[in-house]
Amino acid sequence: MAASCSTSNTSGNNADCTSPSPTETIITESGDKGVPGTSSVVVVEPATESSCQGETEDSGGAESPAEDEDNEEEGEGWGEDEEEGSAGEDDQVEDCALLAAATVTPVKGTACSVSPIPATNEASVSRTWRKRKLEVQNGFPSKKLFPEDKTVASSLKKKTHEGCIPLEKVKVQRSVIPSKDNPPPEMYDWLYQFQRWSNAERLLAIDQLIDTCEPTQVRHMMQVIEPQFQRDFISLLPKELALYVLSFLEPRDLLRAAQTCRSWRFLAEDNLLWREKCREAGIEEVRETVARKRQRGSASTVTSPWKAAFMRQHAIEMNWRIKPIRPPKVLKGHDDHVITCLQFSGNRIVSGSDDNTLKVWSATTGKCLRTLVGHTGGVWSSQMSGSIIISGSTDRTLKVWNAESGQCIHTLYGHTSTVRCMHLHGKKVVSGSRDATLRVWNIESGECLHVLVGHLAAVRCVQYDGRLVVSGAYDYMVKVWNAEREECLHTLQGHTNRVYSLQFDGLHVVSGSLDTSIRVWEVETGACRHTLMGHQSLTSGMELRNNILVSGNADSTVKVWDIVTGQCLQTLSGPNKHQSAVTCLQFNSRFVITSSDDGTVKLWDVQTGEFIRNLVALDSGGSGGVVWRIRANETKLVCAVGSRNGTEETKLLVLDFDVESK
Repeated sequence: MAASCSTSNTSGNNADCTSPSPTETIITESGDKGVPGTSSVVVVEPATESSCQGETEDSGGAESPAEDEDNEEEGEGWGEDEEEGSAGEDDQVEDCALLAAATVTPVKGTACSVSPIPATNEASVSRTWRKRKLEVQNGFPSKKLFPEDKTVASSLKKKTHEGCIPLEKVKVQRSVIPSKDNPPPEMYDWLYQFQRWSNAERLLAIDQLIDTCEPTQVRHMMQVIEPQFQRDFISLLPKELALYVLSFLEPRDLLRAAQTCRSWRFLAEDNLLWREKCREAGIEEVRETVARKRQRGSASTVTSPWKAAFMRQHAIEMNWRIKPIRPPKVLKGHDDHVITCLQFSGNRIVSGSDDNTLKVWSATTGKCLRTLVGHTGGVWSSQMSGSIIISGSTDRTLKVWNAESGQCIHTLYGHTSTVRCMHLHGKKVVSGSRDATLRVWNIESGECLHVLVGHLAAVRCVQYDGRLVVSGAYDYMVKVWNAEREECLHTLQGHTNRVYSLQFDGLHVVSGSLDTSIRVWEVETGACRHTLMGHQSLTSGMELRNNILVSGNADSTVKVWDIVTGQCLQTLSGPNKHQSAVTCLQFNSRFVITSSDDGTVKLWDVQTGEFIRNLVALDSGGSGGVVWRIRANETKLVCAVGSRNGTEETKLLVLDFDVESK
């Protein structure tokens, strides 16, 4: 909007001029009395009355002498330019007079102040304009505060560049916070140059930029960049690929991933995925009872039977390791006699004693189901398969029993001394006797199929895999037999004392002796592969699984060996070790369970060799209480306990670690 002003000059002629709009806002950039490169906001308002020659009337009075003196100094040194083309100079003087008549009012919050410029002659104004023009050309680009005022701002910017407002009179400050709508103009040139660079150049520029940034700016970068990498890649992948990725997680991490979102939970419940996890953990089948319970459960419960099987095993393991031990079932029998042999299969427990009897117990109820009577001497060895029980006695016979009815099916005669050991495989059982012979029997017909003769002293231990028979005796020898041909294939010599224990996996024979050594033999060649040294006394019991051997010794220690390399992997000892001879042991892929003459049953970690806790600790331990035998399965532990001096009653203790038992 234009405004008219009336002026008078020396000739008395009237002239019209155009003033700026009532209020105009500009941003200028300068380094005068401020921070270099900063911007300032200036509002220009028109004066009420003005003279085109610069004579200004305002409420504040005339200009100060100092300002006149400044204007005169500004014109010095420019006289040589007065004669340059005067065409258009009148217009420039007119515009200059209009702007000089204006009052510059600072915006609130700025320290900018510009006073009206007094009028001088046309030549002085021209010199001043030229000087200002050179200064403006060397200045910084200006920036608009309000982009929508394009017409007004551009008009004032043009007049400013023509030198009508002295820039050094304007105090400037850059805006505190630039925005996306109002970025620094230099930024576009920088971005354009960055886009032209190669990848290596860009990386170098980024490195240099980060080095020059302050910590707050680096944190801002992180906040902007990190979300760019947060992608739910599992949900975006095809199901097959997503399951392949999840298969690398440990079960514990897989359970955590299932809590992320619904799509992850759906994938983490995949039955085939958990079947692989179960196989890795040694779980080969799903219990039908668990599967049926899951089918009857609500939709929100676990739907994968394999996952349910894995979770059940994990809960059972925690019961063994850390959960409170439930009070055991106490099965009393055999009076004060010694329990010499113990078998445990399914829910049936069979104990043999030197009282000439065997007893059949329910592992669930703890009741004695049957007492097998018929031997005329103490029972010293036994085997069980399904409902069939075979026992060997000091009366030199073997008996075959039906566990369901308690009936003796067969009495096997042939040995001439105590039947000290036996091993059942399928429908055949091999027995070893103090008469130095071994016999192979058919348990269905009761017939003696083969007699193996060759040992020079009592046979103490025997193993049979259906093809070969391996026996250890008090003559320091270990023999490998072909039972069908009644032929001794190899006599394994090396021990220097009685052989008390044997293990045989079809490829290797492992023998333990009173000479404190354990020897590993190749069954096909009869060669001794390793002599395992470390124990200090008789190796009374051993267990072999997948090339891992666990041996218990009368020196109160238990050792874990690798029979392929001959290395001792762990020694189960330390401050919590047994205080007397180890009597029996059992182990699986997670635990080793050991019993001792000190009246305790201990649980160890098979991988680390660390002591976990005592499962049984008799009150009479150390004063006569003994744990003679132990047998365990996945969820139960059966211990045969008693004493030789009457301090502990003979009994069986059944500990239950099943999650489903209450």
